[in-house]
Amino acid sequence: MTKFTLTLAAIVLAGCSSVTHISEKTAGEVRQAVSIQVDEKNPGTQFSGPHLQATTDGSDFNLYYYSLRAFEPASDAPIRYHLRVNLTYRQAWRNYEFAELNGGQSVETAPIDRNVLQCFSRSTCMLEEVLDIALTQEQILAAVQERDKLALKLGAKSGHSSTIEVPASYLLGFYAAVVNYEG
Repeated sequence: MTKFTLTLAAIVLAGCSSVTHISEKTAGEVRQAVSIQVDEKNPGTQFSGPHLQATTDGSDFNLYYYSLRAFEPASDAPIRYHLRVNLTYRQAWRNYEFAELNGGQSVETAPIDRNVLQCFSRSTCMLEEVLDIALTQEQILAAVQERDKLALKLGAKSGHSSTIEVPASYLLGFYAAVVNYEG
C-alpha cells in the first residue's frame, strides 16, 4: 500500500467513531486495578478505578483521561459515585461547566482545576481542565445492564462540546469491585 492509501484509511477509520479509546481494559482487568482504601478521618471506604485515556476526535490534541471513584460511608448512607475527567486540548480555554447523559439528563458537574501543560509558541499551548461529575448508582447500573457505554456530553462556556465515553467493560469491572468488596 502506498503512504497515501494508508493515511486515507486511517482518516476514514478515525471518522467512524467520535471517540477513540487509546487504553481500554476488560472488566476483569478494571476490577483488579481498583484501589481500595479505608479512610479513618471520614469513616468509610474509598474506591478508585484505573486511569484510562481516549481522544474525542482521533488526534493527540484532544485527549481525555478518566477514572471512576466511589465512596461508601461507614453509615447506612448510599454509595457516592464520581467520574473524574481530565481534558487536554490546544488554543483558548473552553471552561467546561456542564454535562448531560446521552438522553439529555443533566448531571452535577464541578470544575476542579485548570492547567497550562506546555506552550509551543506565545499563542499555542496545551491546556488541561479537570472535572468531577457526580453519577448515581442507577445511571451506572443502567449502562451495565444494557452492556453499553456511558456517554456524556460536556458543554463549555466557549461553545465547545465534547463527548466522553466510558466503556461498558470499565463500568462493569469498577461496579463489581465496589459491590463485591468485603471489608
